Amino acid sequence: MQVQGLVWLGTRTPAYAATRRFFASTLELPVGNERPHFVRFDLPDGGVIEVFDAADDPYAHFSTGPVLGFQVADFDRARDELAARGHPLLPGAGGERGDYRWQHFRGFDGLVFEVVDYPHRPAPTAPAGPLRITSLVWMGVSTPDLNAAARFYRETLGLPVVEETADLVECRMPDGSSVEAFRRGSEMDHPHFRTGPVPGLGVGSIDDAMATLRARGVSLLLTRRREWGGWAHFRAPDGNVYELKETARTHRG
Repeated sequence: MQVQGLVWLGTRTPAYAATRRFFASTLELPVGNERPHFVRFDLPDGGVIEVFDAADDPYAHFSTGPVLGFQVADFDRARDELAARGHPLLPGAGGERGDYRWQHFRGFDGLVFEVVDYPHRPAPTAPAGPLRITSLVWMGVSTPDLNAAARFYRETLGLPVVEETADLVECRMPDGSSVEAFRRGSEMDHPHFRTGPVPGLGVGSIDDAMATLRARGVSLLLTRRREWGGWAHFRAPDGNVYELKETARTHRG
């Protein structure tokens, strides 16, 4: 499988109104499409965030936290490889050949992910809102089975490992985004990483982004500054943990 990067994030929540308001008003992401019980936010790099009302949506299997979507070079081959490797393909596949298509599946720890065919992905635009959000740049998972996570990243997704220790594995994708897994309970783990995969949104300046969130009443769970940038964790109204991350990649454009 040839994974190109992170392109999609979906969350299903009973706190639909508050979650919609958070992404639209607190993060100030532009609404791309909306209908009752559903809203799509468009990211500047062509990525997508979708919020589903748990009271009226078909994705009952979105029960393991935020669902991250991996853009792939060959969608049909990716589906076949997932099935061949024993990853169940879930209901809710959609789209049309030659256009946007998706398939949900179960990965390690029973977590739900998605593969995406996105042949007409829009060209990047300017960062969004006062946080200068750019794209999905990271995914982190706390897992009791680090070996299974490493096999999933390396063998199923075909991603190169850039760091691997007894407590951590990190892989990098062609678009510069990365995925990490942390051994649960280790020094590398974060106790608040218990809501499923943690999506990371790229920002222009982590200091400015943290100041904006605090001014808007958002409590930060944990923050770190590094010479390359830094990151901050917070909990959104859907109950899930998210990350804001400043890296060299977030300064593109």
